[in-house]
Amino acid sequence: MDYITLAEATKQLGVTRATLYYYMRKLSIGKQRFPLDKRVYLLQSDFERIKALKAGARERREQGQEETDPKLPAVA
Repeated sequence: MDYITLAEATKQLGVTRATLYYYMRKLSIGKQRFPLDKRVYLLQSDFERIKALKAGARERREQGQEETDPKLPAVA
């Protein structure tokens, strides 16, 4: 399994840590810690899910469509 740190995920997505945690909560994504490592990780596949959700929200916003599904978070 491949992991990405939360710091790297926020950098790649261009969002704050709080926004990343919002996406994780909405998509029921857990975080992972490893012994002797202070960093927090998430699965690469979960990161890709967040990235796809964010891209879809951006596309809808650019098209001027309102989000009707409450499970779809607003893009920061």
